[in-house]
Amino acid sequence: MSREIIKERALEERESSILQAIVYEYITKGKPVGSRSFVHKYSLAVSPATMRNIMYDLESLEYLKQPHTSAGRIPTDKGYRFYVDSLLDSYEFSMKDREISVKEEAIKREVQLDKIFSVITKMLSTESRYAAVMLTPRFDFTVVKRVVLVPMDNNEILFILITRTGVVLTKKVMVSSNVTQDDLHTFSKYLTGELCGYAIYEIRDTIFERLRKEKEAGVNKDMALDIAQLAVSESEEPRLHIDGIENLLKIPEMVEEDRLHSLLSIIEENNILRRILARTMENEGISTLIGEEIQEEQVKGCSMVSTPYKIGNKLVGAIGVLGPTRMDYEKVVPLVDYTGRIVTELLTKMSK
Repeated sequence: MSREIIKERALEERESSILQAIVYEYITKGKPVGSRSFVHKYSLAVSPATMRNIMYDLESLEYLKQPHTSAGRIPTDKGYRFYVDSLLDSYEFSMKDREISVKEEAIKREVQLDKIFSVITKMLSTESRYAAVMLTPRFDFTVVKRVVLVPMDNNEILFILITRTGVVLTKKVMVSSNVTQDDLHTFSKYLTGELCGYAIYEIRDTIFERLRKEKEAGVNKDMALDIAQLAVSESEEPRLHIDGIENLLKIPEMVEEDRLHSLLSIIEENNILRRILARTMENEGISTLIGEEIQEEQVKGCSMVSTPYKIGNKLVGAIGVLGPTRMDYEKVVPLVDYTGRIVTELLTKMSK
């Protein structure tokens, strides 16, 4: 008589412990887990026959699957999800590793934002041994430090905006009348004085409107504001930093046909990772997307652990680790969490 297959019910405590141990074993070894060897290795107080029954039940509940009839079991996406949720419910993490602390100081010594992002993604890929990805802050959230206007030919003006985080925006703006060098010097001084300390989105939303209502002696305020408003009217797309794709090519299952195709798609089409990281920015805290949860048709057999980071109280970007579903979540989850906190602290200080 065949056993009834039940797809949903709460796991018993013993089933939960065994499932977590099986997932951990598969993450560590990368080989299907058999009942006899598993019982022997973990000195469990159950017989191999009992273990087979428990594994069968976990398979019926779709936490495990059998890649081949004669093979042991491996976790499904649902099995990994149960394991990761258990980790997130209980993990405590304090980064005391000296090597990472040294790298943290290296990050804080950098002054150019692009270099900081490169150091961060390199550190994260090296420590995780997977691929690290980072979506840079939207330019809208950077805070103005200085504005400089430079004359060019044919009534063109070069607008240079320097932010507190070291990002520089340069835009060419065409004006309808001649503007002298002295005018541009006056405009630069006026715009710096009025816009310094505000984020770009604040300037667009409220500051321009407020300034147009105010009176300013000795300045062609409207022309100065027109130039600035034209220069910052369009948002620049956040950049994507990727490091460590070569790490994934060293993992046997990642070079199987389907997953290799996924990797090539990710490398060739950055918008896939942009979309995944953009979803991360919808909520605070760690996000784990396992297998099909990524919801990208071209991405198969991968997982992403990511977290947003802030400037002050604003979520402005995201950072994460991409790897196989057989990812070492116990290591990667706190590592990503820690890195996100460091980035938030650093960018917030730079913006003050």
